[in-house]
Order: sequence, then C-alpha cells, then structure tokens
Amino acid sequence: MANKASKNIKEPDCCGEKGCCQSQNNNEQPKGTKQWWKIAVFGLGVLLIIGATAYSLITRQTAASDATVDTSAIPQVAAGGCGNALLSLGIDDLAWAQELTSMFSDSDFIFVILPGNDNNSNNTLTSRISEATSTIEARGARIGTFTLGSDIPEFSLTLQRLAVEQLPAVLAISASGNGAIMIGDITEGKLLQTYVTISQPVCAPGSSPGCCPK
Repeated sequence: MANKASKNIKEPDCCGEKGCCQSQNNNEQPKGTKQWWKIAVFGLGVLLIIGATAYSLITRQTAASDATVDTSAIPQVAAGGCGNALLSLGIDDLAWAQELTSMFSDSDFIFVILPGNDNNSNNTLTSRISEATSTIEARGARIGTFTLGSDIPEFSLTLQRLAVEQLPAVLAISASGNGAIMIGDITEGKLLQTYVTISQPVCAPGSSPGCCPK
C-alpha cells in the first residue's frame, strides 16, 4: 500500500520558483542581451548606409571637378585689333552687322540665328536659345538675340563669308571680341558651352592699350 501511495504522489512543480528548472533557464538568454545585440546590428547597418552614401557623393564631386570641358567642337575665332569679332569674321562691312554692333551697348553676348527652310528646326533652335539665355542671364550676364532674315539681300553673302553650309546655324559673338559659328545639332548644352568658351577676354600682355580695360 505504501508503494502505491508513493507512486500517486506528484513531484512538486517548482518552475515558477527561482533556481528551479535549471535545464530550461540555461538555454535562454537574458532579454537585455538580446536587445543589446539588436541595437548593435541596427546601428552597424545605419553606419554602412551613411558611409556608402558619403562615398558616392564624394566620388561624384571629385569626378565633376576633374572633368574638363571639351571645346574641340567649337570653332573659336580670336579677334585681332581691339577685339572686333565681326572684323575677324569678315562681315563687319555688312549692314546687318553694323546694326548688330549697336546691340553691344546693352548686351555682353549675342546669339545670331541664321534660319533654314525647316520651320520645325528653326522653332526648336529658337526654344533652345531661349532656355540657354535664361540660364546665362541668371548668372548676371546680358544676352541679346538677333535673327538674320533669310529674305534680306545680304543673307547669301553672309553664309558665303562665314562658310556656313548647313542651316539653321548660330553665330555667337561676345563683347570680349571672340566669336564662333555653330551648326548641326545645336543643343542647349552646346550653347552654354560656347558661351563659356568665347566669353574669355581677348586682352593679352603686349596688346594695344585700347583693347584692354585699364
């Protein structure tokens, strides 16, 4: 009888007490340890993202600063004398060119449009010049635009003297005395590039005192 009674006696459930069920407690890590590792992993991920972003920005900035402007496609005309690009181009005696000279009293740079027979191409070119003009004027420069009508008597003579074989074209002239002829696909980027290139002053050591600002 005593043996049967002892078999019916259950062992006390002590897992709710401290120090009991050691086999289960040994397999569990404290909650504080789990949270610390989560925070560490999250922080490491944030640092990696920040580092990658910073590296990308620095690389782009370095590449942009090291990039050189390709001016090989711009036929620059360095004017002689006192910086008269129209004279160097051989068109200073034309009536429209003399009219253009007066525009420099209010402009630092002038885009002369030589239109073609395709109105769509002419309109596209006019729109790109307008966008480029707005960008340049935002920097404080004064830009003028002049369209040479294809119906004027001097139009064909102008194309001949400038050796323009493709229309529409653009004659860019700077008050510095430089000029350039642009033909083909004249994008806004090329217009801005041309402006930067030929806006450089012609004045050089040893030139006439009338050509250089005092």
